[in-house]
Amino acid sequence: MAAQRDEPGMGEKIKGTVKETAGKVTGNEDTEREGEAQQKRAQKSDEAARHEEEAGRKRAEQDGHKGDQVRREN
Repeated sequence: MAAQRDEPGMGEKIKGTVKETAGKVTGNEDTEREGEAQQKRAQKSDEAARHEEEAGRKRAEQDGHKGDQVRREN
């Protein structure tokens, strides 16, 4: 079974989806647009978190290589 990653914006995505759907059902375009915007913000937040995570892995990997270089020089 694959590990499930907790995405920080999941709650906001769900709220945005509910808001968008409520807007469609009631014919309220403002609420619909608000829900769409909320989903987009959550998606951007998730993307930023993934980029931060990736940058952290790359920094750790780079630090590991620096250690290898020091050992080779000695």
